[in-house]
Amino acid sequence: MTCDIAKFKEDLWSGCLSRRDFKRALASAGLVMSTVPLASRPARAESDHPTFFLWAGYEVPELIPAYIEKYGSPPEYSLFGDEDEALAKMAAGFTPDLTFPCSYKVQKWHDAGFLGAIDPAKLSHWDDIFPSLRTMDVVEIGGETVWVPIDWGQTSVLYRTDLAPDYVGNESWNILWDEKYAGRLAMFDSLIDGVAVAAIMVGVDPFNFGPGEDMEKVRVKLKEQLPLLRFYSNDLTSMEQGLASGELVAMAAWNSSFVNLKKQGLPVAFMNPKEGAMTWVCGLSIVKGSEKLDMTHDLIDAVLDPRSRAWEIENFGYGSSTKGGFDGVSDELLQSLGLPRDPEPLLASGIFQAPMPHEAEISTMFEEVKAGV
Repeated sequence: MTCDIAKFKEDLWSGCLSRRDFKRALASAGLVMSTVPLASRPARAESDHPTFFLWAGYEVPELIPAYIEKYGSPPEYSLFGDEDEALAKMAAGFTPDLTFPCSYKVQKWHDAGFLGAIDPAKLSHWDDIFPSLRTMDVVEIGGETVWVPIDWGQTSVLYRTDLAPDYVGNESWNILWDEKYAGRLAMFDSLIDGVAVAAIMVGVDPFNFGPGEDMEKVRVKLKEQLPLLRFYSNDLTSMEQGLASGELVAMAAWNSSFVNLKKQGLPVAFMNPKEGAMTWVCGLSIVKGSEKLDMTHDLIDAVLDPRSRAWEIENFGYGSSTKGGFDGVSDELLQSLGLPRDPEPLLASGIFQAPMPHEAEISTMFEEVKAGV
């Protein structure tokens, strides 16, 4: 356990632990997220700097070089492990200046009254954002810019090319339903990263279905998959270890798992499935009521800086929202990460994750499937 905790600390403070890995790293090290009670601190932190409320693991100077150069020190950081936790804190009275929601949460956060206006004219790197991301629906709501895309990644299939050679050049989500690999497959225990895959397989809009015929189709597909799975899990460490040992042949995964296993020299590939990979995009929003708007805009611009975007590609394996980020890394590195020099065709072919309007009903259905009902 001591070794696990030491490794966890090293990864966290070096910035090598991505936000999507953070909570799972806590669990694998036997730790839990602890927070200071909201009542013990002011609603808005008293500081010359804005308060940046962001995913744990992203509070590193390499992601804001221009801000530190201009102001001499980093902003105040407050961390969250997931967006539901973040929303609950803000609803309880915590009011930072800048926060970091993903696209499928932006509308919800805006409707809750937390997102203020952003002035793109104050962002020198605004026009460097890829058009397909800069024109996403949630960038502008009610005539105001409320969200700036920063990074993106994919939920797809990570598989052992030596153990499933028939899928090399024939990439498909169907591998996760292939009976010849029964007991050697793993799936995310998740609605947005798990149930949505079954919806894709039956031709249902994965982020716009509800009770009725479409949900029954998804239920049937999930029940078909259940006996083939080694396990459902959100523990990336266990899933990656399973693929490394050969216990697993294929699993649902994010880019970071591909990067981790490639570093080990394993024969793995991260699919671009013919049915389409799912794409998540995360970005920055100014919190309504911020009194440090100039500094907060400078902070956004610093995260968009090509040095920041290239550093994240190199260290987290996620895509940059800007062309400058890709320009800052070599072709060799991009190839090793499975990222194209021009990501626009890949982004256009993906399925952008979005809110599930019938989340409660879908969750109930999923729990019934897992229980064998």
